[in-house]
Parts: sequence; C-alpha cells; structure tokens
Amino acid sequence: MKLAFGILASHESPATLTQLVDALGPDALVVIHHDATKGPAPRLRRDNVHFVREPVRTGWGEWSLCEAILRILRTAGTDRSWRYFQLLSASCLPIQPIWAFEEFLSEMSADVNMDLVALDEDPIALMSHGFRGYAPADTLGHRVLRRLRRWYMVRQRTSLHRYGLNLGMPAAGQTRTVRARLARSGMRFAIATGRPGLDHPFDANLRCFVGSTWWGGRREACEYIVSQPEDGPLQRYFQRVLIPDEFYFHTLLGNSAFRIARSNHLVSRFDDAHPVRFGVGDLPKLAASKRFFARKFPDNAAAPVRLELLGDIAGPPTLPMQQHSQVT
Repeated sequence: MKLAFGILASHESPATLTQLVDALGPDALVVIHHDATKGPAPRLRRDNVHFVREPVRTGWGEWSLCEAILRILRTAGTDRSWRYFQLLSASCLPIQPIWAFEEFLSEMSADVNMDLVALDEDPIALMSHGFRGYAPADTLGHRVLRRLRRWYMVRQRTSLHRYGLNLGMPAAGQTRTVRARLARSGMRFAIATGRPGLDHPFDANLRCFVGSTWWGGRREACEYIVSQPEDGPLQRYFQRVLIPDEFYFHTLLGNSAFRIARSNHLVSRFDDAHPVRFGVGDLPKLAASKRFFARKFPDNAAAPVRLELLGDIAGPPTLPMQQHSQVT
C-alpha cells in the first residue's frame, strides 16, 4: 500500500526533521508544512519530499493549524498513487518499521485511525473540553461554560490521559460533591438550551467530537475532508473555537459513515498542557503500545532515545508482524 505522510513543522531543528523524513523511507510521499516564521526549513533534497508552497503562519490554539493540515492534504492529493495518509509532527518518530505499518494497513478494515470521543458520551471529556467545543472563544457562553468547568474541577485538580488528550478532572472523591453535580447539570442545561448565548450547531444529528490531533485515514476519507466547502457552517464555526485541531476533523469524521478505529499514534503523558518528551526509559512502553508512531521526542538528532529507537526498527522484515487489535 503506497503511503503519504504529512508533517507539521515549525521551530524544530532541520536535523531532527531530516531524521524523521529518512525514517519514513524513500517510497512514501512526504508533504511538509513548514512555518518559516518560526525557523529555517531544512534543505531536503529527496524525490519523495514536497513542501506546501504557500504555508500559513501557525499559532497554538488557532484555526491556522487546521488550515495547515488542509493544505498538506490538498498538496498530497495531487499525487494519485497513495492510498493511506498519516499526519505527524516534526517531533514524532516511527516506533515500528514502516513495512510493519504497511502490512497492518493491508489487513485493516477501518477507514480512519483516530482517537476521539463524542462529548455527550463521556462526562469527564464534557466537563474538561466542553467549554471549548460548544462555545466560540471570547464569547459569553465560553466564559460561562469555563466557569462551570472550574466549579467542577475545584482546587484539587488532577488529569487523565485519554483519547490522546489531557483531560482535567477533580481529585478522587470530588466528582460527587454538590458543587460538582451542580456544575455538570449547569453545563448540560446551558448546552442543551443554548443558554447563555450559545450558538453552536450541534444536536442529535450532529454531535461534537474531540480527540488527538494526530490521525490517519484512507484516501477516500482524506478526499472527503478536503471536499468540504471553506465557507461551510462547520468550518466557519470551528474557526472561532479554541484549539480547533482537536475538534474539527474529529467532528467531521465522527459524524460520517467512515469506519473509525483507534489511532496508530501514541502521545506521551502530559505535564500540565504539554506532552512530556520521551527518554530511553520509555522505550519498553513504546514497544508495548503496539502503535506505529509516537510523540514527543527530543529536538536533538543525537538524543540517545532517538538513536536507539531508530536502530531497533531499521532493516528489512525478518519476523511476522505482531497482531494489533482494532478498537472502534
């Protein structure tokens, strides 16, 4: 199966980006969106590597990241040979051989590999991320839902790593307090009734999904994404939402008929809002995950964890690939 990889790059060193590209091999199409305002682009002279010609200036939490991903998909779409696309960041690396990934995809029945959940299915995800999904930033509704979130979290806040996200939640035993129950009821009431001033488009026929930015999908799913009108209601709505790259593609695909299985990508544990960089001590955890890619790795091409990992996965296939479970 011919693969296409999209890479979001900005401030990472040219050496680590080059190392990632080489780890993906010479046979796959690689499309890089590089934000030149944050650092120089590497001089990658590979026949299979292309840069997005008109990159956007990206910013954390902004629609610009979604736009960068869309431009990667449009650029990749001009090549008709690939059948599966995987989105990566410049701080990612493969953690299994690419040939094993190809074999897995050839046997897979799903159309999309994405970690996601509908906000109305998971109370913790709703209270942690609902204020962003159901209300545009800098609106009264956003402020009210955020205040309800704070009531729910109380002061003893902990976090849960799920769906490739860092979900905020109260400490053990705090979810059943009167304050937490009032916060949950208030959140659901405000979302269901459109108060105060919520103008989200969601209902029983269009649910709001959230999940990790790093996903993959067959060509048909990618073509479905880029076929959406730029002035359509869903895109216009998420252009106003905080951190829309965790919502837009997930809501689009989560409400489609495409078959979705778990992501092929492992995101490291979070320290507050940022993924912790992997070290050599994390290599057993990476192997046990049975996923194919992971982030974040140190931005240093000579980092021991990078060199040891890439040495382990180098070379042609010698054994049958491990069996991988699909979780829908």
